[in-house]
Amino acid sequence: MFTVPKISVIIPVYNRQHLLSYTLDSIIEQSFTDWECILVDDHSSDASFEVMEEYQKKDVRFKAFRRPNELKKGANACRNFGFTKSTAQLIKWFDSDDIMLCNHLEIACQVLTEMKLDFVVTDTVNFDHDTNALLDKPYSFDRTKESITAENLAQIRIGWITDDFLGKREIVNSIKFNENIVDGDEYNFFIKVLQNEVKGDYVNQILTHRRMHNESISFINKQNDIEYQSIVANIKYQTANDLVVYDNKVLIRWFLAGYMRISFDLAIARVKPPYEKEAFKLISKYHSVSKAIAFFIAVFLGNHFKKGYNIMKYART
Repeated sequence: MFTVPKISVIIPVYNRQHLLSYTLDSIIEQSFTDWECILVDDHSSDASFEVMEEYQKKDVRFKAFRRPNELKKGANACRNFGFTKSTAQLIKWFDSDDIMLCNHLEIACQVLTEMKLDFVVTDTVNFDHDTNALLDKPYSFDRTKESITAENLAQIRIGWITDDFLGKREIVNSIKFNENIVDGDEYNFFIKVLQNEVKGDYVNQILTHRRMHNESISFINKQNDIEYQSIVANIKYQTANDLVVYDNKVLIRWFLAGYMRISFDLAIARVKPPYEKEAFKLISKYHSVSKAIAFFIAVFLGNHFKKGYNIMKYART
């Protein structure tokens, strides 16, 4: 008889043949054993899927899938598909190159249950792939002072990586990872989670070691400043657009103002900002038509003449 596990761990995988076993071994070694691990391969060009199948054969708690061809390529589509294959009432997303410390699931689940929370956020420390030396944290802030709110997360007064979250299925059931975002996806996702009345808290213990290496998406994207600016502009537009369904006017305006500022910087560098036409409609609705027009004029002037600072300043305020 099939028994529904308490925690579903969902992991997107792409070309992680040489690292995936470290992550999966760390899950096998969990002191909390009532879990399933949903692995979704993004059509790797290496033997990642074969590694997934090996673990599935030796432990039935692992379930290996390939992203269906009709779905968009990328980790977020894999996460969304993996969620549809999961069965547990608690959801844990994790990355295919990180290490889950042996008491991660036990502590997170215990705190969530005993405090009657909807979700918990654990803590992470980076480690060097080559030396295994522990480095800094992805996010350093005073967890005793900063509350978990969408506004605090949006303005990066607080933050956490995908690995840190454990939450009830019901609070994420209707929310998807934005498949038009390739980096910063958890930032967008959890801002959406916090639009609802949910109760969460921090677990102030390091329970994940995050691998830092030159094949990670974040590392690659940050090597080119202009490309990274385009990524940030995309995140700001996508998040503003995703928040329309919640009608959070304050945050929508805030994200659009940030999008306009970065788009102008891109224009100065002669790079076309992402989603200009779509952003024009949002700016018209949540700022004003005159400010949307000013935005377009400033981008044009910046791109052709490296001018337009004052016009952009008007558009953003």
